[in-house]
Amino acid sequence: MPSKPISELQSKVGETVKTVNGLRVEAGKVEEFANAIGDENPLFRDEDVAKAEGYDAIPAPLTFTRVAYFDRYRPDDVDEGLGFNLGFDQERVLHGEQAYEYERPAVVGDVLSGETTLTDVYQREGRRGGEMTFAVYVTEFRDEDDDLVLTERVTRIETGVADEEPDADRDEVDGA
Repeated sequence: MPSKPISELQSKVGETVKTVNGLRVEAGKVEEFANAIGDENPLFRDEDVAKAEGYDAIPAPLTFTRVAYFDRYRPDDVDEGLGFNLGFDQERVLHGEQAYEYERPAVVGDVLSGETTLTDVYQREGRRGGEMTFAVYVTEFRDEDDDLVLTERVTRIETGVADEEPDADRDEVDGA
């Protein structure tokens, strides 16, 4: 359970924070990322192939903007919580869901910035007990002309702690 009451967390819904600064889409980094995800498509390595496929430049793999979460691209006042201190215990946080919506591909030469909006916070009981807290974030990535390139939606979940139930086997031994 977060260290802050759910009403305080819900009062932050709708707030927006600048979370990405100067994410340069560079050919070498695109190739490194493609290698890291095991994608051998020459589209991510060869400008001639990219142009033959109809791109103006080498496109980045679809999930490339995940590198925006590295320290070097985050403004100094933004932590790993996407700019929102919700009081989550980071040892209990799970990655719940992620989705992307593209206006156009991010391509070599782009310099992207991003603003993240907290769009929802809610709680529900976990199947194994304990209350889970969900936080839904939407980040808009824009290019240097302030044109929207893509929108990313992320859900993070802080798992609850189930109440411990007595161990039936131990009770039998203790009662014997």
